[in-house]
Amino acid sequence: MSTATISDPKANLLPLLEGSSWPGSAEALAQAGVLPIPTSRTEAWKYTRVGRLFDQPFAKANGHATVVLPDRLPFAATRVVFVNGHFRADLSDELKVQRGLVIDSLMRHLSHGPVQENYGKLAPTDDRLFTAMNTAAPTDGMILLVTRGVKVERPIHLIHLTTAERQLVQPRDLFMLHDGADAEVIIEHIAVDAPGALINSVRECVVGKGARLTTHKLQREGHRTTAGGPVSINFDGVRVGSRGHFSSSTTTLDGALVRNDVNVVLAGP
Repeated sequence: MSTATISDPKANLLPLLEGSSWPGSAEALAQAGVLPIPTSRTEAWKYTRVGRLFDQPFAKANGHATVVLPDRLPFAATRVVFVNGHFRADLSDELKVQRGLVIDSLMRHLSHGPVQENYGKLAPTDDRLFTAMNTAAPTDGMILLVTRGVKVERPIHLIHLTTAERQLVQPRDLFMLHDGADAEVIIEHIAVDAPGALINSVRECVVGKGARLTTHKLQREGHRTTAGGPVSINFDGVRVGSRGHFSSSTTTLDGALVRNDVNVVLAGP
């Protein structure tokens, strides 16, 4: 049950987070209820004004919307599509493309050992309101698991598409590369006619010893929108093992407000 009161500025959002069965959801919901909204006096947020977000009502994300996907990349890639945070197998490519590689909806794998071992470990909720909100009720996201020594043969093109105004979408991705693995992921965030939406994303990346993960993020979150795009808050937590390599680039083209936080932990020399 939400801890928000009628005078709590988070009262429009916290009820949408109730009832989730994701790991750690109850604890994260309680934490979201007590954490303050960041202000200009919050050192890490003094240049990002988010207070007005909490003045408006939001709806839960609708994963059944009819959408038009962007053009294919000019090179071979495995396309994985989420609409308003929900996995769309009907819009995605065949994902069983290589031995030693798992690409799927994260929601389908919450009971699996590697997920239980790594989920939530790199996304702290004790002092991050938006991370706590996401952990309390993720919509869904992509699991990428690459087993020891496997090199993914072609890039993975992950599309997160938002299509409706004033909805709360909370993508949650988990990338896990075992020792010596190698993968490249192109992450495209697109919003189409979604003014006033709040996209609150969390991505955890575990890079094993001697492994290599390369990500390229493209944010087009005001695309085809006359009233301005949604607000997009993004947190990436990364752990890199000994002799591991993590490379990330971000290109942001538009959006009403876009914030990207990346926290990298070096777990070895």
